[in-house]
Amino acid sequence: MKQLHLQLSDQKKALYLKIADAIRAAIRTGQLKPGEKLPSTRRLAEELQVHRHTLMNALNELVAEGWLEARQRQGYLVSEQLPAEFLGVERQANVKRAPHVWSIEQDFLLQDLPDHSNYEFSFRSGAPDLRLFPYQEFKSHLADTLRVPAPELLDYGNPAGHEPLIQQLEIFLRRMRGIQGKKIVMTHGSQEALYLAARLLVKPGDYVAVENQGYPSAWGAFKAAGAQLLPIEVDEGGLCLESLERQIKKQPVRFIYITPLHQYPTTSTLSVSRRMQLYEIASREGIPIVEDDYDHEYHYRCQPLPPLAAEDPAERVIYISTFSKVLFPASRLGFMAVPEGLYSALVAYRKILSQQNETLLQDAVARWMESGGLERHLRKMCKVYEQRRNFMAKQLMSAQESGLKLSFKLPDGGMAFWVNCFQDSGELAERAKRRGIFVHPEWAFHVDQKPGTHLRLGFAGQNQEEIQRGLKALFDLWRTPD
Repeated sequence: MKQLHLQLSDQKKALYLKIADAIRAAIRTGQLKPGEKLPSTRRLAEELQVHRHTLMNALNELVAEGWLEARQRQGYLVSEQLPAEFLGVERQANVKRAPHVWSIEQDFLLQDLPDHSNYEFSFRSGAPDLRLFPYQEFKSHLADTLRVPAPELLDYGNPAGHEPLIQQLEIFLRRMRGIQGKKIVMTHGSQEALYLAARLLVKPGDYVAVENQGYPSAWGAFKAAGAQLLPIEVDEGGLCLESLERQIKKQPVRFIYITPLHQYPTTSTLSVSRRMQLYEIASREGIPIVEDDYDHEYHYRCQPLPPLAAEDPAERVIYISTFSKVLFPASRLGFMAVPEGLYSALVAYRKILSQQNETLLQDAVARWMESGGLERHLRKMCKVYEQRRNFMAKQLMSAQESGLKLSFKLPDGGMAFWVNCFQDSGELAERAKRRGIFVHPEWAFHVDQKPGTHLRLGFAGQNQEEIQRGLKALFDLWRTPD
């Protein structure tokens, strides 16, 4: 230790005792740690502006009391074997006070996200293959943005987002998703959008209807805003509307959160008839719908159904989506398309939460979209992911034919399979984790975290060879329960 700043008291006592008190207090409060070396006596005497003999008297006093140890050629160190009573009043007061002062309700907090670099095979759902992103092409648009950036790109800007990107998004949503007449607000990913929607709509204690097999990160955002979750049953056709109506009769629902195109996690698509019923219920009861459309373009069997927000005469739908599956998760680019009546309040909330956008990145994305690069990349990745989906389906079918007990339905779109393994999927996921394989077990998608027999297996983030090797290793565990 080069320096140690000590505060001497103004009590009427000998100077060496004041120095001893100050060092003792530094140890009690954790400023000095057990085993830590003190500065040299010369440097410490200079720092305190005292005679070296006075300092030595203080140090020897502390050695005699057991606070310090004197070691030849090393100097003075804090004792590594301090008795509990040496912690004193200061440390005890801190230990007692902290839990009370920082008493925070944490049941909305999410589980730690796994570090996927630690896994040899990661069947992470919703993860794009970042190796295939056109970095050089995108880099050219970033370079154009940075060549002579306009002053407004370096300022706080509009909390709703960079206007050129909003304009490109309006064109994109109109042409690709059929959404018109809504106001767009850029967000730091869909997670911020979900939290903003909840903050806009929810008062503490309000009920929010969610799919009982659903997206835990959204639930965390809603609970952080004070909502209580009202789980609604999900079947092979998505949200069960009979279950929704039963729950609405029991208590008022502030809004309905739904993933209708590729239901998370089961991958099912909500049919046209159920969509019409859901919209009728929401309109009749005056309940907003928060629609999470996280991977719209990745649909393979046919053209994807338009979002609920594309046909919203009663202006009940808040539409949320993200660029994370198209660009890369670190881009943190999401957006909301909302009825005009919500726009001002939403922008005000967003200004409080994050003040501004990453306008340089948004400008580059706007340039990329205007050049047609985004749509070219989407077409390419849709073909790649469809091939990987088909390849994984063949691997699952082959294992099934060889006698492995499993069942699945080929998803029409998305980036994952929902596979029944006919055993405790949580236990299987734990065994897979120990072998360097990441899979999502069913319990992680239930509001009450009850165990189940399904796995959600992502296929987008690995190539065919990796999928084949990873599934073989997973199937070996599947066949041989511990």
